[in-house]
Amino acid sequence: MLCCLYIDPAHCRRWLGQMARDLEEKSGAQVAIRSSIPQPYPTYIERFLTFEEGLYPANKANGATRCDLGDLETEFAQTVSAQRFDLVIDLVGDGHAPDASRHLTILFNGYPGATALLASIMQTGMPQIALRDNEGQIVATAMPSGELAAGAFGAMDQTFARVITLLRAYLGHPDRWLQPLVEKRADFPSQAHVTKRMAKAAFIFYLKKGYYLFFHFGHWRTGWRFVTDEDVWSRFSLDGEKWTVLPDRDLRFYADPVPWQVGDRYYLFFEDLDRTTQKGVISVMEFDDKGPTGPARLCLEEPFHLSYPFLIEHEGEIYMIPETAQNRDVAIYKATNFPFGWKRVKVILSDIDAADVTLTRQDGLWWIFCVTRDGAGGYSDCLSLYYADDLFGPWQPHAQNPVLIDKATARPGGNFLRKEGRLLRPVQDCSISYGAAMQLVEVTHLSPEHYEQRSLAKLAPNSHWPGRNLHTLNRAGNLEVIDGIILRPKFNPLKHLANWFYRPK
Repeated sequence: MLCCLYIDPAHCRRWLGQMARDLEEKSGAQVAIRSSIPQPYPTYIERFLTFEEGLYPANKANGATRCDLGDLETEFAQTVSAQRFDLVIDLVGDGHAPDASRHLTILFNGYPGATALLASIMQTGMPQIALRDNEGQIVATAMPSGELAAGAFGAMDQTFARVITLLRAYLGHPDRWLQPLVEKRADFPSQAHVTKRMAKAAFIFYLKKGYYLFFHFGHWRTGWRFVTDEDVWSRFSLDGEKWTVLPDRDLRFYADPVPWQVGDRYYLFFEDLDRTTQKGVISVMEFDDKGPTGPARLCLEEPFHLSYPFLIEHEGEIYMIPETAQNRDVAIYKATNFPFGWKRVKVILSDIDAADVTLTRQDGLWWIFCVTRDGAGGYSDCLSLYYADDLFGPWQPHAQNPVLIDKATARPGGNFLRKEGRLLRPVQDCSISYGAAMQLVEVTHLSPEHYEQRSLAKLAPNSHWPGRNLHTLNRAGNLEVIDGIILRPKFNPLKHLANWFYRPK
């Protein structure tokens, strides 16, 4: 396949080389570079980007960093002299792209070009990415996550990463489920506004440095309550019975709660993270019908980070599939001495960065739902599926992977629920930031070739569950659990005063 990248030479950035190499390696394409008439940003916008690239450490030499057009033209098949290409990927949208059998124009909030991208970011945040074909039809869409973006420059990098992901997915399987096209024309703010934005960015950057001297970064806590019929899924809200906070310790937080019922006893499994090492283990706390009956106890530890302890029963045995993304695999652990003894018995996916693995059965198949990352971009926007006839595999990737690129509804947030024949899933809504809220979603089509879903409701912290962020919802029997973030100071003067006053004589 002869492929042409049609680019604006005024906006030649490293991500273009990454995209060209990806097309060559993943699609077997021979790639050429063709350029348009330069349309540079205003000088004050270029100064703004240079400022952000220097301010944030994360922006050093990322996909948004400038590169030399001559280097790209030298590297990517300039011996190709075809007058007509098999595919042109148009990043300009000026109507002068080379002739091709297929033509894909990349849109940002419905408009093409580098100005549409950056102006959208500066005006409304991360833009929707869309691919438009020769006939003017939208054939693929994505809503990238900005959870790792440092300023507008970093958001460009995160968007570029998902352009590559979306192109790869579309070229591999063009029949994709589409989300409604976002059309928002954006213009650059004034020079005075950008100057104020630069000053504000610097102030907030150094303010955060001071903030993290005194407060922990994101202290997650777990809430629980006993319910009957009126749970979150029936109410589509967090109100009802009062939530009780699971007590934790200063240098540890408890997140990703997963309850399990055995007779009249409950066992609550969760990520237990030690702030001194930033490494998570899986701990468990036993409950009776009134609440916890003892402290948290360690039940699974590995040399690598663990979280999101998904549990399942199969053929009379209890299994756990914790998140092991740091080890780049998905593994099944078998209970050898429930709830404290677990043995790793099978790696079902390897060489994969998969988070929040959640399983279900549908139409005779086992299904894995997880978010995956292909080495760049955010961690929460790419929903990938895998299916198998048996829990232990072999597992096959879905034809459309990632089946969905959406910061608001991709990342799993708890166990599936079946209600009146419908397959429902809680998801993390990372539109504002990682785990900021949740949505309740119905899976409307699930097959090895296609996937669709629709959103039913949105949940966010409120007076019933105060704090910030919300990213896990689960229930077993009558025990319902959630989690969220509160401010947790690193230094508690009252506690230290009490410790000093009551120190041993």
